[in-house]
Amino acid sequence: MKDLKRSRVTIITVSAIVLFFLANYLARFLLGLTGVVVSVVIAALIAAYISWSVARLLKRVPTGDERARVLWSYGGFLGALFVAWAGFVGLSAGLDMAAVIFLLSHYLPYPALAHLMLSDRVVGRFVGAPG
Repeated sequence: MKDLKRSRVTIITVSAIVLFFLANYLARFLLGLTGVVVSVVIAALIAAYISWSVARLLKRVPTGDERARVLWSYGGFLGALFVAWAGFVGLSAGLDMAAVIFLLSHYLPYPALAHLMLSDRVVGRFVGAPG
């Protein structure tokens, strides 16, 4: 049973990564919205989805290991994606400090808000009253 919940938590993480791609495609290419505010809004919505999904799956507040698994998988994949993007920008146009700050300002809201939304207090609100 523990392996089943572990794989479901992984599925939640993978679906959050898919939501990252879909939401950014919708907002940036189809609707033409740009900027850090768009990244923060998308990051907040995905973080709320992760928190709600984990609470509904586990029916309790996640343990430290479960929380770390979600955050490392989600933040790690997006981090690798942004490092690859930085490499592409560095090879094509050059990467100065302003570009690094720009990329970090778009990346950091995703793991930071996911970490906040997976706190015991927030997940506890999604779980509801015991019993």
